[in-house]
Amino acid sequence: MPELPPLSALPALEATVRLGSMKAAAQELGRTHGAISKQIAHLADVLGTPLFEKEGVGIRATPAGIKLALAAGNALTSLSQTWLELKAEANDRALEIGASATFAMKWLIPRLPRFYPLLPGIEVNFRMTGHGRISDTEMDVLLSWDRLRGRLDSPNMVRVLGDVAFGLVHAAGSRCFVDGDRVLTDQLFLQEGAPHTLAAWENLSGYRVEARHITYNPHLLLSLEAAATGLGVALMEKRLVEADLKAGRLSAPCGFHVISDGFCAVVPPRGRRRPAVQVFLDWLEGEVRAGD
Repeated sequence: MPELPPLSALPALEATVRLGSMKAAAQELGRTHGAISKQIAHLADVLGTPLFEKEGVGIRATPAGIKLALAAGNALTSLSQTWLELKAEANDRALEIGASATFAMKWLIPRLPRFYPLLPGIEVNFRMTGHGRISDTEMDVLLSWDRLRGRLDSPNMVRVLGDVAFGLVHAAGSRCFVDGDRVLTDQLFLQEGAPHTLAAWENLSGYRVEARHITYNPHLLLSLEAAATGLGVALMEKRLVEADLKAGRLSAPCGFHVISDGFCAVVPPRGRRRPAVQVFLDWLEGEVRAGD
């Protein structure tokens, strides 16, 4: 193996020569002035010649320091470029999709086997949305469908995929009665953090729900499963319960009420630069049309 200088100290030397002071190098590298000074002193000791000399109240690089710093800068630049290229290649093999856990489990994941042949070798990774905000730099696409919660921000980043439809669902035998525009039930399940969605649905549908008890679950899937087992009524988007409706596990006594263009994909700048994202969105829109 060729003889090399202490590699961990080279960024300190390169930054100090380029910026003209150890203080500035420490700020750029996120280290202390003392740590930078020790690394440069260690380099000089190993090399056997000074790399800096005093100049007034400051320092200046010696010819040896300048020569080594230039070589280190070229090597670090080349290494950085290679690193970024490799990271980009790795990222090109994965799509980072933001979606609610319930939507991913009940609708999207069962359809993914039809997507993978379009881009062999691609991986679809999920970032679960809900209680915490995910940075735009961590996602290629954010799938948004719960228009009862409100409208989307950043309309310039939105691609409409289709409509959404919301309704009350319950299992056969659970206590739920429709009397004109009134829905009477012992137990209603809603999602935690979004109590206003019931009022939004009532305004959309014209029905009024009278429930003896309302339970707020942290995940929509919990409300769905509670309704499917006969514990009460849940407010759901139609795509989440299609399979359960067809299988007879659930019924929708008031039907479903549509919000046009409510199913959307938010595509941040990271995703707009990637051709694979366009393929995914075209496929997704086709799946929505086929389902509708």
